[in-house]
Amino acid sequence: MNPILPAVNPPDSNANSAHPLAELRRGEAAVVAGLAEVAGFDDGHGSGAIVLARLRDLGFVAGARCEVIAKMWPVGDPMVVRVGGSTFALRRAEAAAVRVMRPEVKAAAQVQLALKETSTALA
Repeated sequence: MNPILPAVNPPDSNANSAHPLAELRRGEAAVVAGLAEVAGFDDGHGSGAIVLARLRDLGFVAGARCEVIAKMWPVGDPMVVRVGGSTFALRRAEAAAVRVMRPEVKAAAQVQLALKETSTALA
């Protein structure tokens, strides 16, 4: 693994671990956790490192918010992703190299807060 890229948890380590961007559905937003090497990128001539550098240069850096805008039919390749204020088309293989964290914990906390506010208002 490239030492300058932040390490991320394996996708199945727990519910809040980093997932490949390619797994998100249209309309889902997430926060970039980092980049990971993906099998099939490196052809022995450094093309894997070039792809990761390109993704980093496009703005897929740790902490950046991204959103899947569209996935082409029938297999979702390419997919349209917004990161920062820019929109890009990525191949699924490129999107698989971007590891993201879904904001599940925040959403659950917001639902609990809304329920608490509703019950307080009804009392």
